[in-house]
Amino acid sequence: MNKKDALAQIVSLAEAHSIGADEIAAALSHAPTTPAKKSNILGRLFGYIGGVLVFSGIGLLISFVWDDIGSAQRVIVTFGAGLAAFILGAACIKTGKGDKASTPLFLVSGLMQPTGLFVFLDEYMPQSGDVMLAALLIFGALAAQQGAAFYALRRTSLLFLTLFFWNGAIGTGMDWLQWDGELIGLILGVSMICLSWATGKTAHRAITPFWYFFGGGLLLLAWWSLAEGSILELSYPGLNAFLIYFSIIAASRALLFVSVLALLSYMSYFAWEYFAGVVMWPILLIILGLITIGVSSYAVKLGQKIGRDSH
Repeated sequence: MNKKDALAQIVSLAEAHSIGADEIAAALSHAPTTPAKKSNILGRLFGYIGGVLVFSGIGLLISFVWDDIGSAQRVIVTFGAGLAAFILGAACIKTGKGDKASTPLFLVSGLMQPTGLFVFLDEYMPQSGDVMLAALLIFGALAAQQGAAFYALRRTSLLFLTLFFWNGAIGTGMDWLQWDGELIGLILGVSMICLSWATGKTAHRAITPFWYFFGGGLLLLAWWSLAEGSILELSYPGLNAFLIYFSIIAASRALLFVSVLALLSYMSYFAWEYFAGVVMWPILLIILGLITIGVSSYAVKLGQKIGRDSH
């Protein structure tokens, strides 16, 4: 049995016995640590430490010589270093040697390449140029580069960088077109959540908490900025409730956290804005909270009963 067949069998058994992903993760976290697993952990640890050291060394070297070198050298030590890190990361995967070092190398390249391209524009392009158009071109080019590398190598770190530069390109593109900031936030927030949902169904789901957190936060901030002081303000708790429901469907604690935090912030704002000094308001909130907790407990029991009856 190969790895793909084994995963299919695990999924089949989990569905047959109503075992959730959290239960599987908890069981794996308590599994005995084998020598191979210890070696894997140590490999990742040293890989990330090596990446931090490489990035720190590059940064210090650039800061030491920056004022003493010309424009071409500044581009080479920034963009050149990022491109070299990108090539080394790909080489680690292709050769199978130092595979764990590929992720920190890709992350270093994701920082250094855009820095180098902005340095190039600053050194060689007119200062009166369109900054947002330049950023759009840079982020778009890097999104294409990282996307092509992800398609070829199938590494999670490359998908993360692809999404990062893609969202950067979309955001700067809409800003270049002079769209409203609230509309840009809404589109980017929904985009991040949808992409996280799609990514969560793949083997690269490890990056979804980051995008769920920032996507949900950006969506809620944009909607609040748009709705504050108008009749749309009343829809804000509804959006929070929907995101909480969606976070349960998507099994995302990051989205749940940011949605609950935003809802609590709104309830505090609403209480101080409209019911300051009214004692019955916090009492009513406590009663509603207890009712909600009771309903949620009943829903969990009902879901478990439905699961048992279906099998």
